[in-house]
Amino acid sequence: MTYSVIQWATGVIGTEAAIGVVGHKDLELVGAWVSSDAKEGRDVGEILGIGPLGFTATQDRDALLASAADCVSYMPARSWAVNPMDSFGELLAILRSGKNVVSLWWPTLIYPKAVSDEVYDALQQACLDGGSSFYSQGLDPGYGSAGLAIAALEISRGVKTVNTFEFFNNGSWEGPDVAMFFGFGKEHVDETPILFPGVTASYHATTLHLIAAAMGEEIEEIVEEHSVGYADETFDVPAGHIAKGTISMVNYQVKGLIGGEPRYILNHIETLRDEDFPAKGFPGSGYRVEVEGDANVSLELVIDAPGTPRGVYDGVAIVTAMSVVNAIPAVCDAPPGVLSLKDLRRFASKNLRAL
Repeated sequence: MTYSVIQWATGVIGTEAAIGVVGHKDLELVGAWVSSDAKEGRDVGEILGIGPLGFTATQDRDALLASAADCVSYMPARSWAVNPMDSFGELLAILRSGKNVVSLWWPTLIYPKAVSDEVYDALQQACLDGGSSFYSQGLDPGYGSAGLAIAALEISRGVKTVNTFEFFNNGSWEGPDVAMFFGFGKEHVDETPILFPGVTASYHATTLHLIAAAMGEEIEEIVEEHSVGYADETFDVPAGHIAKGTISMVNYQVKGLIGGEPRYILNHIETLRDEDFPAKGFPGSGYRVEVEGDANVSLELVIDAPGTPRGVYDGVAIVTAMSVVNAIPAVCDAPPGVLSLKDLRRFASKNLRAL
């Protein structure tokens, strides 16, 4: 069976997702919504850089919602960082139109039950109204944290703690946003937005709740901890100037407590150079999960794309997109409702050739 797909936005990740749909044996790309006037009316294949596909991109939401597509790959701009409700109504409208949705938009929606009753109930009702299903993944939140943890827990016994780690060298990212967000090049932690009280918990609590739910447990309390490292010399990266003595590494933890003890812990190590955190013991950028139990289990995920201009950074875009694209058949086949990683049958890529 072939499932017809609309790509909702064609930014960096959306482009990789659309290319993944085109190359997937069981999927057919039939439409694309774009936010840019410059992309309106252009052949979608031309926008993706893969050659003509015979249909054009549009900004007409109503026309796309009225079409007979099976699924929408939903990846609009990151409005969630300011106010997720700005795009939430649009998402609900797509679900009510009868189209299944796979999403990389609001990362915490990997487990909507843990966001709020209001958000979960609205999504669930929209799915029931439209006879559709909703699924969100990504890397972290997503496969790199919860997915890897659940895989390790499949072979674990007597589980005491579950630690997930993201290791990432941000040294090649361009533009000021990364430096501003992590406080790179700043002198004080209070200039580091990611470490403002409650921010890391708001991003990652749903990941911890999802892993705990897979284990049949409920987290009782979420706490945050962090540390930073300072540059031992002055250097420059595409994201900005890093003076000696300013922040060049951020290490934060979000911990899910049960009975006052941390059982589920999410760790992020964000650097600008590999040497800024040598103790990580990890080959480059990627993810690790460590399950402590009767038998300790550790899994690692290393990402690279050596044939692309930016290597690991292009690799991250590709695997992030494919974490939901490859799920589309399973999502379309699922009963109507809100889904998470712990609900779907396993799925594999059917992209066997590069475009």
